[in-house]
Amino acid sequence: MLFYEDEYFKNNVWLWDGKRYWAYDTEYMILVKDRRAIEWTPNVVSSDITVEKNLANVELHSITPNLKTYQLKELPDGEWRDVPNHVSIELKKDKNEILFRTINLAAVTGPEHRVVIARRCSPLNERKG
Repeated sequence: MLFYEDEYFKNNVWLWDGKRYWAYDTEYMILVKDRRAIEWTPNVVSSDITVEKNLANVELHSITPNLKTYQLKELPDGEWRDVPNHVSIELKKDKNEILFRTINLAAVTGPEHRVVIARRCSPLNERKG
C-alpha cells in the first residue's frame, strides 16, 4: 500500500475500528514523497506491435474504467474510427503515423497514444572495381 508522505499524513493517524490502522509500521505500508507514484493519467493506451511486410498487427491495452471502445486515426488527415483491441493496419507509406485513444461509457477520451512505423532503408550496394 502506497501512502503519500506529506504534512497531512505526518500529522494524522488512520483509524480502523477505533485503533491505529494495522498496516502502520509493517512492510505493507510504503511511504512515498513523490506524488506521481500514487497519481496517474487514466485511460492511457499501450500497444504491442508486430510488422510483417506491409502489415502492422496491433494489440491495444488499457486500464480504462468503463471502457467503451478504442479508436484509431491515421495521420496526417484521417478521421477517428472505432477499432477492436486487435487490429491490422496496411502500411501504405514509408512513414506511417497512427494515433490511438480510448473512449469510456461517459464519452470521455483518453490521451492519444502515437505510433510511428517507418520503412528501413537498406544501404546502397557499393560497386567494386
